[in-house]
Amino acid sequence: MVRTPNFLLEYTIDSLLKTFNPQRKQVIPQSSFFKLMNLLDTRLKKQGIDIELPGYWYKYGFFIELNFFDMVLPSRLPSRKFSEIYMIDDTFVVPPMYPRKKYEIAEQIKYKIDSTIHWLWEQYRYKPNYGAKAKKESYAVNAPYEFNTTFQDYIKIVNRKETGFILRKEELEPMLDKLLSEFPEQEFPELYGIYLEWDDTTRLILDCVPDGKQYAFIKKLMDTFWETYTKGVRIQHNQNIPEQDIIKHWKTDYAKSIPDTQKQIDEIRKKMLLEHYKSSGKDEVFVGQLMKQAYEMSVGAH
Repeated sequence: MVRTPNFLLEYTIDSLLKTFNPQRKQVIPQSSFFKLMNLLDTRLKKQGIDIELPGYWYKYGFFIELNFFDMVLPSRLPSRKFSEIYMIDDTFVVPPMYPRKKYEIAEQIKYKIDSTIHWLWEQYRYKPNYGAKAKKESYAVNAPYEFNTTFQDYIKIVNRKETGFILRKEELEPMLDKLLSEFPEQEFPELYGIYLEWDDTTRLILDCVPDGKQYAFIKKLMDTFWETYTKGVRIQHNQNIPEQDIIKHWKTDYAKSIPDTQKQIDEIRKKMLLEHYKSSGKDEVFVGQLMKQAYEMSVGAH
């Protein structure tokens, strides 16, 4: 399949990087570059300019696979790989060593692109943690679902191993309530039963496991569910993907991950119950009731 090189996207990338980093220093991490491009893309579309930025929403927000750029950007001798032209240490995105001298792009369009980039630069320049701020705005403006945005806050809390004087239960239960009201059930009916079991198991851990021992269980549960959920999100929320077979692969991967996720949640639940309910026959009856309830909930959801 022959593709027309996207000079408009190349010009936009070059202009953004030169504006934010004229000295070509190691200051723009790859993830921050993705969020800035997402915001820039949105602002340009509002002005009638579509740079056809390829990407999708995934685990950490808007994401671009570097090989997408390799497929759509014009080649630059001696290489056509984005990572070799625009990156240092496979981490930082920088302006190209030898930028293209001339672009066959209307001056009016160039002006709109450059002025929009300058506006973005004025907003974020010299600010500490500007990447996190750009990510926050990217979520606020473009996140596919409120659930995704709330889950980012949930991830931050879970990833703090120490909770100080506040019990983890007191921090997480309100967020679990909010997530429960925001889950996009209509878009992901195949995942809803698993989500309910994830929610129930997390609450059970908060109720029954000592605070100092909750982290490993809750962290594993979170990572397991978020990995699968976001595989579903990228199928529905992507743009300008240069190779459609990639989406077919995503669909296959997502379908396979659903039963695996169900199994992992079940195993975490069983492990937690076995470790924390061994002491008496009364506890064994209680555990049996919990397991029966969890099973009935899972069957009923399907």
